[in-house]
Amino acid sequence: MKKSNWMPSLVLGCICIVVALLLSVVNMVTAPIIEAAQSAAANAALLEVLPNGKNFEEIEITSDYPAGVIAGYRADGGFVFQMSVTGKSSGLVIMCGVDAEGKVTGTKVIANEETPGYAAKVFPEVEGQNGKYTGMDLAGFEPYLVSGATMTSRAYGEAIKAALQSAVLAAGGSVDVRNPEQILQDTCNAALGTEGKTFERWFATEYLEGVNNVYTCDAGIVMILGDKYVGVNGEGSPVLTALEDGTTSEVSADDKAVVQAAYALYSGTTLTEVERPADASKRVTKIEVTATGNYVMYMRAAGNGINGEDYSHPSGEYIEFMVCISADGKIIDVKTTYQSESKGYGDACATDAYTEQFKGATADKIVITPEHESSTSTDLGIISGSTITSNGYQRALQQAFAAFELLTKGGNE
Repeated sequence: MKKSNWMPSLVLGCICIVVALLLSVVNMVTAPIIEAAQSAAANAALLEVLPNGKNFEEIEITSDYPAGVIAGYRADGGFVFQMSVTGKSSGLVIMCGVDAEGKVTGTKVIANEETPGYAAKVFPEVEGQNGKYTGMDLAGFEPYLVSGATMTSRAYGEAIKAALQSAVLAAGGSVDVRNPEQILQDTCNAALGTEGKTFERWFATEYLEGVNNVYTCDAGIVMILGDKYVGVNGEGSPVLTALEDGTTSEVSADDKAVVQAAYALYSGTTLTEVERPADASKRVTKIEVTATGNYVMYMRAAGNGINGEDYSHPSGEYIEFMVCISADGKIIDVKTTYQSESKGYGDACATDAYTEQFKGATADKIVITPEHESSTSTDLGIISGSTITSNGYQRALQQAFAAFELLTKGGNE
């Protein structure tokens, strides 16, 4: 007769039940201890940036909060927010305390993948109770930029601004959390009476009296007159005046006159290609002229990708831009059309903030600072930490002016 084999299975089952019960009991005992330890650690971090905070409660972070805010806490003494931003690398996580008066009480990096050298320059400068941001509020906020670590310090500043904005929202107030590009696009749409259109800055080939900039889309254009955005439809008729706060109004009689005069020049612009002077720099790839005698130069600047006069850098990446020089020798506009410079440093050459500074400049204002010398605040085209890019752009502008001189002084005969 076969021996029964159910006994070992029964014993094993009993052992499993006993072990499970023991684990359950252990978990019941240890879980509160672990939870309390984790809570204490979290509270310690919160108290480090908001020392007077009590009774912390988590805040639900909705889409109304600035991008990058990943957690928030309300306390009797203010707020704490946690932001994830991208500096030199992604995953820079920063915690910031804000008191009931809307002022920073402390900041702390809790995770980062930044280059150690950049982190060592930035974090000790801006963190803690005596850091650069302590006591700062949202009014007139400016990020603290550290030379040689611009990307890391700028990202840090963006995180602190987001925390200050979040504190206003959490307290029941309102604040515009849009970035400058979003504000520009929204205001242009409001001025033209459109929704969701994408506007691009027009490269100016004529000086438009009273107009700072023109932005275009397939439904019309928007002219910026100081702080006012004036929409103009495809027929050249003014539509609305919009402000960055979202308000709109009818276009005033004075602004209509400015816009209509400017639109006549804008819509009547024609460009005719002319022969490049034989003695012009090889960085001038094409030249066009308007009916009013303004010259448009298409340039290839030797930035970080092409270091030096011999164009020998293996990447072969030029900075390409257009510059319009008026008949009387002043820059009307500059626009970068291609670049592959270092992210967060040399790529600033493609921003409107960079190219705007050249407007109205004459040849003598374009000065190249030798790499071993310090630039001054009056030097046009300086990009902090990007001397090669700066010099390449400035040198190309000098050569554009040289070609202009050849064209206008008979040097091409």
